[in-house]
Amino acid sequence: MNKLLLLSVLLGAGPATLAQSAAPAAPAPASTSQNAAITPAAALTRLAQARTLDPRWFVAAFASALPQVQGGFQGFVSQYGAFQGVDALGGDLYRLRYAGGTVTVSAQINAAGQFTSLFLQGQQATSAPTPSSQTTASVTTPQAALTRLFSASAPSADWFSAEFLQQVPVSQLAPILAQASGNLGTFQSVAPRPDGTFTLKFTQGELPVKTVSLDAQGRFTSLLLGAGVPNQKPSLADALTAFKALPGQTSLAVIENGKLVGSLDPDRKLAVGSAFKLGILTELLAQMKAGRHQWSEVTSLQSGDKALPSGFLQTWPDNAPLTLQTLATLMISQSDNTAANVLLRLVGREGVGQRLGLNVVPSTRELFALKNLANKALLDAYLGGNDEQKKAVLLQAAAAPLPPASLFAAGAVVAPQVEWFVGVQTLCGLMNEVAALPLMQVNPGVADPSAFKAVSFKGGSEGGVLNLTTQVITQDGRTVCLSATSNDSKALDQNRFIAAYNQLLQAVR
Repeated sequence: MNKLLLLSVLLGAGPATLAQSAAPAAPAPASTSQNAAITPAAALTRLAQARTLDPRWFVAAFASALPQVQGGFQGFVSQYGAFQGVDALGGDLYRLRYAGGTVTVSAQINAAGQFTSLFLQGQQATSAPTPSSQTTASVTTPQAALTRLFSASAPSADWFSAEFLQQVPVSQLAPILAQASGNLGTFQSVAPRPDGTFTLKFTQGELPVKTVSLDAQGRFTSLLLGAGVPNQKPSLADALTAFKALPGQTSLAVIENGKLVGSLDPDRKLAVGSAFKLGILTELLAQMKAGRHQWSEVTSLQSGDKALPSGFLQTWPDNAPLTLQTLATLMISQSDNTAANVLLRLVGREGVGQRLGLNVVPSTRELFALKNLANKALLDAYLGGNDEQKKAVLLQAAAAPLPPASLFAAGAVVAPQVEWFVGVQTLCGLMNEVAALPLMQVNPGVADPSAFKAVSFKGGSEGGVLNLTTQVITQDGRTVCLSATSNDSKALDQNRFIAAYNQLLQAVR
């Protein structure tokens, strides 16, 4: 789930964001001369030197992660300078050498020379980049590039790298930028912050710049904007009006110190995606309080737990030992689907279902299997069955083949009847039980942590589904939960939803 307005491929590569791979899938069509008999080192060299990635270099399961892969490798060049070569370190570990640093990855390829797994293991600066890789004085600075961008009546394609424009065409930039700075007035200036980021000053508010990088020609290679902060706090009524204008079905609840203070059809049960994982965590915490489990307890990953991304545990070997702390943190902060399945198996579905108000609780693996077009008979049996029959179908779905990740590309809406349908007030109740856990604050979602004393977050999304649930403690000590869900029969405008949700956060701060 996209946490903030993203205008680039670079989010800062880390173990979970450089690539999300899955178990080897059927190779995508590729010419033998292009991929066959290539070594992992050669495949990495080709990848590091490429201006544009070829999807044929990866198994099909990588389809949704290719923008992250490309962004990660662009980031290495921005940070360390020119690529120099690859060293094999033994096993599946390789060191990529750049002019000013090294990047260590684990990588595996199949017989066709396609990547089946690719993970960042570490990176280290060794020296300042060579002069040829640095931005010279004649090249635009980030402040100047931001000033030019937000002062212009329309963005120019010349201000962005080719790789950036492949992800966000220039035709989409103007409306995205307008939405990001909406209600903030006229642009005035760019102010640097002590942490190296920037704040855009407008006549009626500010817009934080979380990430910005330029290439040697002064073109944007990445740009990540935070949520705009108006000088005048919007009213809760104005924020609710923005949600009323959204297409499809919407449900929303704002609960302050236990009291419902704002709502929009709050009793309606809509599909909430991975926000259902709050039910798993709440049940786990209750069982811990009863003495049945503890955070340091170790359990093992089983083959039947593995699902599609988000997350990365699906690529780990069977029987890998994991603590409950690790599993819970990955399930919430990375929305790791496989971690959720391990914990669901551990705590049992009955208690989770009671907390969510569901009689039948599919695992994420079972949900993906039911959405697989090859398993239509199972889907029909599930949709046509009563609760007990649905549970029997889930046993079969647990062993059924998963679909390719490409099935869900571009926000495609697939079998929307199979989901977790939960009310926003229920989600706020669950959030309130677990919000104090430190793992709930690893990923703050849309909220700016600096604007509140504490921020706890979990969201969920798939094609046609988006939920954001955040509990904050305001600077004056109020505890406020904001849960909003949108469902539609077509791909959602996530930027519009997030803008409305940000307005809601501003109204309660």
